[in-house]
Amino acid sequence: MKKLLALAFILSFAFGSAQVSAFQKADSKYERKKAALYNKYPKPNDLRTKLEWLLTEDKITSYKNALEKISEEDKKVLANDPPLKTKLTKEAEYEKGITAFQKSLYEAVDLAFLNYASDSYKATLSFVVDSKGNPLEAQVKGNNEDVNAFIEAAFYRSKEKGKWNPAETNGKPVSSTVSVPLVLKFKK
Repeated sequence: MKKLLALAFILSFAFGSAQVSAFQKADSKYERKKAALYNKYPKPNDLRTKLEWLLTEDKITSYKNALEKISEEDKKVLANDPPLKTKLTKEAEYEKGITAFQKSLYEAVDLAFLNYASDSYKATLSFVVDSKGNPLEAQVKGNNEDVNAFIEAAFYRSKEKGKWNPAETNGKPVSSTVSVPLVLKFKK
């Protein structure tokens, strides 16, 4: 039994690292290609702007592909431990408090490269905290699907920075859905 638990822990750690490394790989590729582009075209011009936008689109696509893979894995986990639809006696809680969770998420979101038109972005992050306290299946609802994808990626990047305590029904840990309102401020 101990060997089985150890194997499960190692596999979940490896998958979690693979999730984050897919985002890091996309970031690294973007930065490398952007540096090469700026070396080739040191002064801003229409062609450089167009090529930079294509790089941005490639980064967005890479993030979305990684999120699709993560979602497939999360759905497999949740098939055996679906979120409860009945009344909970205790909601899922982030051990450091919801404000600390939001702060951790805000710190993990890097949207400076998007040149977003507004100063702030409002969205709602929904996810499942399973009966073991694992946060899974992040979904962001906001007005821009590209920004939403980067918020979801930030969720997966920051999920190791704190622990969730699962919801309970009559003292028994159960899976539940958590919704968190977000307001991101863009640095101009």
